[in-house]
Amino acid sequence: MDLANADCILIMGSNFAECHPVGFRFVLRARERGATIIHVDPRFTRTSACSSLYVPIRAGSDLAFLGALINFVLHSERWNTDPFFREYVLHYTNAATIIDEGFRDAAELEGVFSGWHAGAGHYDRQSWQYHGTEPRDETLQHPRCVFQLVKQHFAHYTPERIEQVCGVPRERFLAVAEAMLRNSGRERTTAIAYAVGWTQHTIGPQIISCAAVLQLLLGNIGRPGGGIQALRGHATIQGSTDIPTLYDLLPGYMHMPATFKSHERLRDYLDSEGSGTGLWADLPKFLVSLLRAWYGESATPENDFG
Repeated sequence: MDLANADCILIMGSNFAECHPVGFRFVLRARERGATIIHVDPRFTRTSACSSLYVPIRAGSDLAFLGALINFVLHSERWNTDPFFREYVLHYTNAATIIDEGFRDAAELEGVFSGWHAGAGHYDRQSWQYHGTEPRDETLQHPRCVFQLVKQHFAHYTPERIEQVCGVPRERFLAVAEAMLRNSGRERTTAIAYAVGWTQHTIGPQIISCAAVLQLLLGNIGRPGGGIQALRGHATIQGSTDIPTLYDLLPGYMHMPATFKSHERLRDYLDSEGSGTGLWADLPKFLVSLLRAWYGESATPENDFG
């Protein structure tokens, strides 16, 4: 954890001090170095008490808050005049890449992106693909380059809108935005730390992806004192599901077969544990791959792959 070297730390979705006290010592080290510590959370906790700035926020509105930070950065004078930021996004992101001309943003289609099939409940992502084989505009001016599409998408996330949606006063939001921008660049870095306050949302992946976009725009990914820190309660909570050492899971989060679920045959297991859509639609491939890795040539369709 490189938080001790950060010049600014934004903590959201976590009572860092109480839930992760060992890790929080790095935040305190950063504060001793003069770093700005910001805690955005509905509750005032020990983390808030140890922070330079506490920002109360309406529960469930984190995504809008991050969107407003992105909009602020993209329209700030510093981002548009400091060559570091443009150099970073050109070299380390797909900001200059041009997207297929069939792509339409949610603002154009009343809340959904192009390719949405309402009856099936999923997207056809063909229009989301890159245009051509080497589609880049390093001036970042092409209307369908990723940079301009991001700028367009977040344009309505204004401080005034955030005051209404998140309940965060305009001045408090601007203090956060300016602190993050001031502490990002060639010589300084800002880190973001989050925990299950984000991951347990139904839109958790979108929140974390939005944080990644923000950090990429600020040049804070892959640099000392930067990044996005996912806080967990144990030293190897992710590894315990991968090895695995949890009694109820096979590798890859697959449930352990159980007698009370009538998992007598492979088909019984797949029918009860699988899903027709999403990631778990591929459960048969995951499980058969695992069984073949375990049993090699002895795993055959005739014996349910062992």
